[in-house]
Amino acid sequence: MPRGKSKRRPHFKDNLPNDPQVKRWSEWLPANRGFHESFRNWLKESSYGEVAINLYSVVSRQALGFLDKPYWQIDPEADLQKVWEHLQTRPISEDTKVGYHKGLVKLGEYLRLRCHLPPKLKKVDWGFYLGVLPAWLAEAVRLYLAHRRRAWKPERQHESTLSTLSHLTLSLRWIATHFDLAEIADLTPDAWYAYADARLESGIMPVTLNGELLELQQFLRFLEDQGHSVCPRTRLVGPLDEGDHLPRDVPADQLRKLFAEIQSQATSFNKGRQRAGRMDLAWFLLMLHSGLRTCEVRSLRFADLDLENRRLRIEQSKGLRDRMVYLSATTVAALQSYFEVRGPQDALPEQVFIYAHKPLSRFYCGERLHTYGRRCGIDITPHQLRHSCATLLLNAGAPVLTVQTVLGHKWVDTTLGYARLYDGTVAADYYGAMAVVERRMALPEDALSEPPGMGQLLALIDSLREGTLNQAQTETIRQLRAGILALAEKESTIQDVKVPTFND
Repeated sequence: MPRGKSKRRPHFKDNLPNDPQVKRWSEWLPANRGFHESFRNWLKESSYGEVAINLYSVVSRQALGFLDKPYWQIDPEADLQKVWEHLQTRPISEDTKVGYHKGLVKLGEYLRLRCHLPPKLKKVDWGFYLGVLPAWLAEAVRLYLAHRRRAWKPERQHESTLSTLSHLTLSLRWIATHFDLAEIADLTPDAWYAYADARLESGIMPVTLNGELLELQQFLRFLEDQGHSVCPRTRLVGPLDEGDHLPRDVPADQLRKLFAEIQSQATSFNKGRQRAGRMDLAWFLLMLHSGLRTCEVRSLRFADLDLENRRLRIEQSKGLRDRMVYLSATTVAALQSYFEVRGPQDALPEQVFIYAHKPLSRFYCGERLHTYGRRCGIDITPHQLRHSCATLLLNAGAPVLTVQTVLGHKWVDTTLGYARLYDGTVAADYYGAMAVVERRMALPEDALSEPPGMGQLLALIDSLREGTLNQAQTETIRQLRAGILALAEKESTIQDVKVPTFND
């Protein structure tokens, strides 16, 4: 057939929909046509695949055509539920229905963003947490949660509610099924100790049990302030001994491997992988160079950033404390690189870090670090990056009080815990001081004894490298070792000594 006589395939805008209850695209309001186009662009900017974009676009056309009203008047809950119920009456496959449902969920998210509606409230399964409790105790728990919720940020209320309910009601539910609870005063130390013994026998760690005890005592303190009579002895129950735990930092060589792995994905030719890599590199450096917690990364907003002065503000973090955090040049560059691929700020949540148009979940950073760590043989958690930040700063000579301020520790003893790590600074200080002690304590016969051999000295120097050293410390050790070797060759005193290999 000649080129001029071929028929163009009809565009969907000109097609009559198969569903008679759906209005055709050309009869829509101009505002709805523009809204639909912007919805497609919104999906593209978040690196959705072409198949998903087309599928979500189809169901959004059907939704707008079926509802037949301005998009700003559409209720993301009730109206889209009507669309979903109608679609289930249509002769479409189950797989297509699953895709349509996902598309309606995304359309609801976009409607909320465009119309500046509050996010959808997540439901709490109160029956699960309070079902076995007496009615008066369940009501007291609800009042306590309402009191605690006033101090939580809106975006963290659901997560904090579930966490608080879990810590508090685990003990209350067990006690309610093993003891007769007629009033608050029946929550006695005997009831708590019986619960604690049962939990310890099941293998629970003391630190977890202490968290539950703290939540229970805060609950009793709240009820006492409300005028209820509580057992004063329960308020005085002490926590279990947890032992003295040192923070776990990550050796510098492993951090370099991890950084290189994330940077490799950030420069990928695949746009989706590149976007994820750039975002991962930005929050990775915020944790490693500035000591941010995972929750602080997830709740970070553009209004908190001051890239020109290389700092950011953390508001109402752990313990409801605010602090100013400073940014390295590398972190600023990583943030700016991520912003180039993040998407338009006005069509996305106000949080800096987003995935699939939503703020990061509480598990995102941990899962991504696990993925990168698996590729380069490193086992690491997000909080270890914060530990490493403290260790690196202390080893570089930063004062303890400065590190305390950067990390937002309430007590300086928490920061001093990092100074107790076995690292290059502590090892060097110990060996230097111990050499003085040994000279002062030496007896006359000790002074005549044979001095340590060159092999012993070299082994001692190599042991200093087991911790996290900065560049200057590493160079000092290298020069010291080279000097000993040169002296040994000159005096020919280590002919029969096997010299350990110094691996960079």
